[in-house]
Amino acid sequence: MIVASDLLGELTVQQDELITFPTGILGFPACRDFVLIPSEREGLYWLQSAEHSSFAFLLVDPFLAVEGFTVELSPNDRAELEIESESDVIILAIVTLATPERGGCTANLQGPLAFNLRTRRAKQIAVPNSEYGVRWPVDLARM
Repeated sequence: MIVASDLLGELTVQQDELITFPTGILGFPACRDFVLIPSEREGLYWLQSAEHSSFAFLLVDPFLAVEGFTVELSPNDRAELEIESESDVIILAIVTLATPERGGCTANLQGPLAFNLRTRRAKQIAVPNSEYGVRWPVDLARM
């Protein structure tokens, strides 16, 4: 199938490569199907909506970008994502791009995305009582 992307151009993917967010992403509840594309740089990914060509998110591996970052999936999150093994899961955070004059890039570490790569299901999770916030500074140039 062809997935149109205003940012990345036309993407040719197999139907079984789509990742489904059954409850959507905060602020984008109508977008449920996405394509996860590794970038040329380790730890960075693109998440392109299969339904809306203008919706593409830059994601970062928070464990590479932020020293000491940890996250624990709740039993409910694990059940919703049908996680059987830790190797099924990756956690990524949505990046907000900004110039150094505007404070630089940030990542949402309070609402990261959890992906089960085996089942192709994903969801945005809440990290309560975290020292990390929704606009945690990240230096993508140092990754």
